[in-house]
Amino acid sequence: ADMVGNTPFQAMLDLGTGTGRLLELFAPLYRRGVGVDLSREMLSVARANLDRADIAHAQVRLGDLYAPPVERDSFDLVTMHQVLHYLDDPARAVREAARLLRPSGRLVIVDFAPHELDFLREQHAHLRLGIADAQMRDWLDDADLELTAGRDIEGAGDQRLTVKIWIARDKRLLIADTDMMKDFA
Repeated sequence: ADMVGNTPFQAMLDLGTGTGRLLELFAPLYRRGVGVDLSREMLSVARANLDRADIAHAQVRLGDLYAPPVERDSFDLVTMHQVLHYLDDPARAVREAARLLRPSGRLVIVDFAPHELDFLREQHAHLRLGIADAQMRDWLDDADLELTAGRDIEGAGDQRLTVKIWIARDKRLLIADTDMMKDFA
């Protein structure tokens, strides 16, 4: 949370929400949260987790992250946690996520760094073995987003996987920003 700041977000969208874990973790930071997933089973787990955590300001919806059932330009924060390595067209998913951001909104992507653990393809349906920074930069550039921060989290154990966090910002200025408006008062 410290990487995206502590300002409350009006609205957060978690694409490929799975168990709803990010909606839980970020709950203090947003006023309205939405999680989208294609799996009805995952959505029922997410609903149960949110209920158990007493998070009433988040909901989950069945939907495809290539065409999510939400309004464009309506989220301050969009997250994709361990999603892109499953997708046949991650660049399209990043572009779609960008379209959902409000001006100056943030996109947070968490995924694996490139690795050689080929068994993940068969045992866990990974379509790609991690994502390189240069590849992510290209996807973000194509989506007209600016990479503002990144972090590596080294894994432990024999088959160490490094997890990467990329944070990008919508380049459009938020004209109604109250700090900016003070200058004109």
